[in-house]
Amino acid sequence: MSKRSIRIATMAGLVALVGTTAAACGTTSSTSSATKPLATVNGQPITVADWQLAVHGTELLNGVSMATGKSAEKQQVTELASELAVEQWALKHHVVSVATAQKNAKLFVNENVSTALGGAAKMKTALAAQHLTVASLTQFMVQQMELQAAFSQETKSVKPATQAQALAYYNANKSLFVSPPQDEMRMILVKTKSLAESLMTQLEHGGSWKALAAKYSLDPGSKNKGGEYGWVNTGPSSNFVTPFYQEMDKLKPGQYGIAHTQYGYHVIEVQATRPGATQTFASVQSQLTTQLTQQAQDKVFQAFSNKITKESHVKINI
Repeated sequence: MSKRSIRIATMAGLVALVGTTAAACGTTSSTSSATKPLATVNGQPITVADWQLAVHGTELLNGVSMATGKSAEKQQVTELASELAVEQWALKHHVVSVATAQKNAKLFVNENVSTALGGAAKMKTALAAQHLTVASLTQFMVQQMELQAAFSQETKSVKPATQAQALAYYNANKSLFVSPPQDEMRMILVKTKSLAESLMTQLEHGGSWKALAAKYSLDPGSKNKGGEYGWVNTGPSSNFVTPFYQEMDKLKPGQYGIAHTQYGYHVIEVQATRPGATQTFASVQSQLTTQLTQQAQDKVFQAFSNKITKESHVKINI
């Protein structure tokens, strides 16, 4: 629950939720539900329910699973207390009003979230899977709007990164702008080794990927597309589990292999390969300028947040 990830509600998690209500989220069961607040900020309590709302809201909007365990929970509550101190400051200094924050939060939920999740009915189902309701998500977003107002106020003097700054960063970190080699790959997932071997033999002798994937594959994302994954990165950057990418990386175009993972047996064919390449500065300049500007804004806001927290009466009880 970093300052930036809590503060700015992105759509990453919502994209992941479209079409499914089974997205994983971290559990929040280890902290006691005793009546004593987890923390207080200038006399305002942070309850277990407040903390759980922050966790579930962050998981939904940022597409992450929050860490669990006593140490992680204490860190999350500590950060939440700092955020509450900033929210209190924003309201006290009339940077934003509760009414405005509520209005903007409702708009965000009813337009952005509802649209991303396919409408009001699907949104309610998806939120329920994340231990949220429309009302609780709106409450969470009110807090985000208050934090966003404080962020905008305190970072308005930060100048955008220049082309020279972006170029200097690019030249000093060129390894970050090298795209890895890629494979064009397709795959059928089954439960048993014997079936995987049988399917590989059929495919090697001209069997139909489309027909066999549709009939046998357990991978919902590719079974109705002939097992096609298109172009994927090789190695760890593929985001596949290790046994899978290790087998895939051994194959040359037209070759087949079987990888055994915790999901089952994967029949893999590499259809084509292409080498990695260094992205030109022109292709990343806009993105890099935005990134460097955001980093400068975050640094300013973090210093401000630390100052406000230090000046507040904060007590952590876990």
